[in-house]
Amino acid sequence: MGYGDDIFTTGEISFLLKNNPDAKFIIGDGSRSWWSEIFENNKSIIKANEISKYSNITWIDNYPHHRPYRIYNQKNHSKKVTWNKSFKVKKGKIYFTKKEISFAKNIYNKIRENYPGKKIIHIEPNVQLKKWYLNRDWGFEKWQAIVKNLSHEFIFFQASYGIQKRLKNVINLHNVNFRSACALLSKADLFIGPHGGMSIAAGALDKKAVVIFGGWSDPKNLGYDFHTNLFIENKKSPCGSKYECMHCKKCMNLITTKMVENEIYKFL
Repeated sequence: MGYGDDIFTTGEISFLLKNNPDAKFIIGDGSRSWWSEIFENNKSIIKANEISKYSNITWIDNYPHHRPYRIYNQKNHSKKVTWNKSFKVKKGKIYFTKKEISFAKNIYNKIRENYPGKKIIHIEPNVQLKKWYLNRDWGFEKWQAIVKNLSHEFIFFQASYGIQKRLKNVINLHNVNFRSACALLSKADLFIGPHGGMSIAAGALDKKAVVIFGGWSDPKNLGYDFHTNLFIENKKSPCGSKYECMHCKKCMNLITTKMVENEIYKFL
């Protein structure tokens, strides 16, 4: 999940700080460290070259290819993700700069001036372009249908990047980096999208959200309790397949646009 995983890490640190508020944390294996732009401005997380400045240091064993929500099984690692069902995500934190906050505030002020009184929904129709991420893809056309059906009542905002597909009849800000997209999300009234980096950011930012899980991963482990998480529970779920999966496709097909629209109305 990339940035989403790094937000999960900040949640683990926030939890540990409750009992050790003066600690500093390095992400890594005890010798090599990992850094993400998600950690910027988080005063509790330091880089390895700062280690001599502090005495109360804890290494966090949570970095790419070594995530606590997974069980790394060499026998089937190439075929599927084996989930650690005892894991439960903790709400992370993102610390914005004044520039990032000002950027998002200016954009949203303009939107609210042009559309006074209307709720703004931050919509994410895309998933990462990796083979198994197709199993988390609800379908671009379904997100477009949501916009078509509800645009008379709500304003839809999309922050896109690179070759990502852009929805019609939404306010789109293109080539926005992830941190800036999160800053924009912090000003929205609701997030809707697939489970991934932006939905995890919505959790960290205390944003209401309707999140499509389908049947690939389980919100009991990876979702936030204050979100509506649409998950199809059956004997194969959560399958974690690293190949395009008919089970996941069937699960996504069971989640209708009407179901998502009903959940939007519940929140707004």
